[in-house]
Amino acid sequence: MEGKMGIPKRLVVEFDDGSRNEIEFSRLNRQIQADLSELGLCSPPVREVSKSYILLRWQNGWQEIVGVEKAHLELLRYYTIERVEEIGRMSLEVGESYPVLLFVKRLPRQVESALLVDDTGTKVYIFAEKTTITEGDKTEHILYDKKNPKFTTEDSGKADSWVSELIDSVKAELEKRKLTAEQLLFMDSAQKATVYGEISKAVGIRAMEKQEDVYGFIELMLRKVKT
Repeated sequence: MEGKMGIPKRLVVEFDDGSRNEIEFSRLNRQIQADLSELGLCSPPVREVSKSYILLRWQNGWQEIVGVEKAHLELLRYYTIERVEEIGRMSLEVGESYPVLLFVKRLPRQVESALLVDDTGTKVYIFAEKTTITEGDKTEHILYDKKNPKFTTEDSGKADSWVSELIDSVKAELEKRKLTAEQLLFMDSAQKATVYGEISKAVGIRAMEKQEDVYGFIELMLRKVKT
């Protein structure tokens, strides 16, 4: 449904006496547009590109994206904790700050790999369960640990190949629409959101937390197409 929404033109407020006030949708600030999208009235506004993105790929090919407002990420550990339910935990090194912790709720032990990408480079991590720790009613499944020599990152060639695959898919969607990356990047926010939604659906990328992360990642890929 996301990609099928049209481009909003005006916001109309109707009063109980029948009178109405309206405003051009493009004059609304991003927060108001985001609030309206939460109510299902329009697509989310296109957010500014995050400093980094993590694209997770499951064993069945399912992909989800999440943005992180930190640069130069490095994966420290990926593990799941199994009690009544099982949730994945991804610990990320972010330089001088405390590590960032992300939670993976969808089939966490079936996540096959993670692509970390920003404007400066990419890294790929392949996950495989090599250690299991059980304490009482808690079982911890470790799929990656930077400190453990059993686990390694993939070489840069794998990361470049994954990014190239994504860029080629975005290019193909642009060609279908007879658009260049430059033309799409210079559209207004509402138009971009509509096209970004269509492209993300076509290339099979979904939001892990916020739809805005999907749009930001598509914009990052468009910048790479442009260059």
